[in-house]
Order: sequence, then C-alpha cells, then structure tokens
Amino acid sequence: MKPLFGHILTSIMSNRRSRHYAIAVAAALMLAGAATAPPALTVRIDPSGDVPRLLVNEQPVRARMFWGGPGGATVPITPQWQEVTFDFIAKGSAGNGTMHFRFGKSPGNVFLDDIHVVDLDTGTSLIPVCNFENGYPDFTRDWTWWPTDATNTVGEIVVQRGAGHGGTSAMQVHLTAPPDGNWPDFHVHHLQNLSIAKGHHYRAAFWVRADTARDLVVAFYQPGATFTFLGGPPDPFASQIALAAGAGVDIVSFSMSLPWPQPGQPEDWSAVDAACETVLQVNPNALLLPRIGMTPPAWWSDAHPDDGMQREDGHRGSMVVASPQYRQDAAERLAALVTHLEATYGDHIAGYHPSGQNTGEWFYQDTWNRLLNGYAPADLVAWRLWLAGRYADDAALQSAWGDLAATRAAAAVPTPAAHHAAPAGVFRDPATERPLIDWAEFQQEAMADCVTTLAHAVREASQGRKLVMFFYGYIFEFAAVWQNDPATSGHYALRRVLDCPDIDVLCSPISYYDRGLGQGAPSMTAAESVTLAGKMWLNEDDTHTYLATGTPPGSADHVTTLEESNAELTRNVAQEALRNFATWWMDLGRTGWFNDPGMWAQMKRLAALDDPLLRNPT
Repeated sequence: MKPLFGHILTSIMSNRRSRHYAIAVAAALMLAGAATAPPALTVRIDPSGDVPRLLVNEQPVRARMFWGGPGGATVPITPQWQEVTFDFIAKGSAGNGTMHFRFGKSPGNVFLDDIHVVDLDTGTSLIPVCNFENGYPDFTRDWTWWPTDATNTVGEIVVQRGAGHGGTSAMQVHLTAPPDGNWPDFHVHHLQNLSIAKGHHYRAAFWVRADTARDLVVAFYQPGATFTFLGGPPDPFASQIALAAGAGVDIVSFSMSLPWPQPGQPEDWSAVDAACETVLQVNPNALLLPRIGMTPPAWWSDAHPDDGMQREDGHRGSMVVASPQYRQDAAERLAALVTHLEATYGDHIAGYHPSGQNTGEWFYQDTWNRLLNGYAPADLVAWRLWLAGRYADDAALQSAWGDLAATRAAAAVPTPAAHHAAPAGVFRDPATERPLIDWAEFQQEAMADCVTTLAHAVREASQGRKLVMFFYGYIFEFAAVWQNDPATSGHYALRRVLDCPDIDVLCSPISYYDRGLGQGAPSMTAAESVTLAGKMWLNEDDTHTYLATGTPPGSADHVTTLEESNAELTRNVAQEALRNFATWWMDLGRTGWFNDPGMWAQMKRLAALDDPLLRNPT
C-alpha cells in the first residue's frame, strides 16, 4: 500500500460513520494508481557505438535464449508387452478432443490393447476400456486413422484375435514402406468426441508391443484449423524451459500458428493462447518470442490460385512472395495476431519472428532442387511491374537486353531452358544474358520486400516496443546451391533488408559446414555488416548434442557425450559473446536435445564472459 493511500484510509476508517466515504476514496485512489501504472514492456536492440545490445526496459541483458516446443515425448516400445501409464493436466478444454498414436517412419507391426483414460478429478472414464474383444467393430466405434485417402500408402488397421495382452484381441497397426519413400503423417486417432476440461488431471493407460523396437508418440489434441496440444506423456519442453530459467535464460522461442479465418469468420485464439500458457506455466518470468508461420491456409490458396507458387513442371505450392494480395492479407493477419498477443500477454512478449517459405527461413521453396519456381501468374505480373520501375521506357529495356522486340508490358519470365543453361560458365554474361540477371535481381528484391512488409506490420501493431526478427541473408551458405545458382534462394538483397528500420534481428543456423568438434562454426552471413547496420545477428544453435535424435542438417556432426556437447556449445557461445551475437539453443527435434542440467550449468558459467561485455560494449 502506498503511504499516502494508507494514511488517508486509516484516518477515514477511524470514524465509523465515514465507512461508505472510505470505500469511495479507496476506489478513487485505486483508479489513480491504475492511471500511473508502470509503462508497457519494451524489448529492443540498442546499436549504440556499432555494438548491438539487447535491452529489456532499457536495461541490457544477455541475448541468450531457448527454442523448443511441446509434443516431442516418445514412448519406447519393444517386442515384449508393456503397460504404459502417464498422467497429464489438460492445457485447454475441448468438446471434440481426440487422442493420437503415431508410430514412426519404419515398416513393422504395432499392437495396442486395453486403452483406457480416466478423469482423476471426477472419477469418470474419458475413454472406457477399449479391448477390441468384439473385433473390428470395436475399432470403428471409437477410432479411425489419417490420412484416409490415397495418400495413405503405409498404414493398415486390423483387429487380431489372440494377439492381445494375455491372449485377448488387439488392434494391429501394419506399416509398410511407401513406394516413393515419402512417409505421410500416418496416425491412429480416437473419434473427435472427447470432452476434455482445462486443468483437469487425467490418467491414460494402455498395453503395447511392436515386432521390432520403435518409438511411439501419444498426444491429446483439440482439432481445428490447427490442432491445439492438450496433453500427453511428460515431454522435455517443460523440463528445458525450467533448466534454462535456472541458468538465467528467460527468453523462450517456440512455434505459433497464425489464425487466418475465412472472411466473416471469427479468429480462434485458443491455440495461440495455449502456446503462451504452456511456457508461462513453467516459467512465470518468461519472455516469449513466438515464431509465426506465415503460409496461408488452404482456403486462401483456393481463393487465389494465381498467387500460389508454380514450378517449371506446373507443380503448385506455397505462396508467391511478390504477390500484393498475399502481402496485404498476410500483413493484416499478422498485425491482428500481434495486437491480440500485446493485449493478452504484452508484459511477457519479447518480440515476434514471422517465418515462411522453405523451412520458414524466407528462401524460395525447393531452392535446393533442380526445378525452378517463378511461373505463377502473380510472378509474371510482378516481374513486369519491376521492369517498369527499372527501365525508364521500352527503348532502355531493348538496349539493355539487346532485343528490339522486348517491351516492359509483354516481357516473359525467362524460360527454364535459358535459366538452366550456362553458356558463359559460372557467371552470367551481361551482354547476352541480361534478362536472367534482371530476373535474379527481381527475385531477391521480391523476397526482401515481402520480409520488410511483414516487419512493418509487426512494428506498427506492437507500437514499436518489441523485437522484430527474420531469417535472412545466408549469403555464404547458399554458395552450395549447385543444381541451379545461389540467386534462386532470394537471399541476395541483404542491403535492402538491412536498410529496413522495422527489423531488429536477423538470424540463421550456425553454418552446417565446419561446425563439428575442433572446427570453427562460422556464420552463414557477413555478420559484421549486420552489426554495422544497427541490427543484431542471432546464431540459431541447433547443435546435434549427445541427446539429439533424427537426421536433420547438422546430424553428421553428432557427438556422443555431455563433455563433447559442452565443448561445441562453449565454442559457440564464446564466439557469439565476442562478436555481439545473440543465440538460442534449439531443441530442433523437440525430443530434448538440451535436456541435461550439465549443459545449462555451462550456459550459466558463461555469464562470466557475457556480463562484462554487456557493461562495457566493445
């Protein structure tokens, strides 16, 4: 209680006849206090003296973060029957909830029996015991699978008598390798009719075995345009958030879907809010940095067929970043999301990281493949507008291209044959290949202008108080685009992005070349140019630690011990401290790559390197 407020209230309450008056005065003083509430949280980059520092409410803090996500818990299963039991507290409510089983991407057979889920708060069964004793009708009564169309080339469900625990019946999931090598997201799930209550404590149990050892993934969801994770076996996301907090790392980044309803339909913020709450329940002091997927929903692509990317073979996908329609609609939806998050979680939001195109990193979809993009109607329209801005008139275009028939209004996108050809060797000949050089520059600027358009939407919606971050500028890494050329990536308009006042941080993974033990772990970009432009560079540290799983990029440098993991992480943080970089340790597989207190003890120890440089930036 403020001293003045307490003095006045005590004086008034000393007179019993003044109690009603006291209530009125107290209310007035409380309103006055609200009017002088602390200013809204600000998280920005201070580039003073060409040394970018991360400021939270004007105070410099270590630019050290954690990136992860829920849903990565796996249940190891073997050829022996085992009973699996786990408890969870529902992260949200659903009248159409569902339970999912995923089986990995390898052929074989999995057997499930006696599936049962109970609400421990009410004692009622969420899923009564499913023992499949009545054969296949017991499966179809409660369960189904996905995908149900021809894209399911891997999964078949039968109910096998005598195959269950104790010789009873069981659900058998038969998995075969897909003919084309591409596994769909095949899973078995309960019908979408489970009534799940937020905050209720549930216990799930089932018996399971497989003919060969594999990992099983189990989760409960609320279906919708995006599926909201409601619970499952304890996963390593919460554990790593807590470990990071213990090491003084409160900034947490995670994936977030972008609500993008059809016109006239309301936004559903439930998945967005649940993603934030998942982090804050573990660390109430967390500062959230959501990575927001900017790919439009299927209904939008259907409504705007000319604005979907098209390859030279006619394949359609993703969105044309040069499309004014996409940029306008995406910026509008992004601004709406930022506005919602600022109003709901503003005191916990550090910033926003819109992501899109290939792996969300703003390079053109399928950059690493042979087939070229750029053949959608929206590309052609934007290309001609770009030419009209580049060349004063048709005569200037004809002179540059050496083609007296060329016009800005009728120029075609360069043919795949011309693009794939290399008559002058590695470089283009300006005298004979100027259309290809122009097209390459157009594609870089189109990507950069899409990025800066979205950045401006975030800056305005957050009222300039929060970080705005993008993947961009992999100018060294894309030298390896050998099937075509580096310019097909769209990352070579870096100066255009650096000149954008609405961007605070640019980032990329640490280079996938020379990142192993005893190597240098270089940056993908000219990072000091980013610094000199007043931005901060962030190294996404997805080191394949001894706990890492799967074979994503970087897995060739997998290490096998905590000591080796810490050697690489120490090298990385040391470089980031000395070069004024930010970083997040990234649980890329969402399976607990950094789920070891020994790693976070190292991060805490490295504060001795970070802190002096924060106090005396160099």
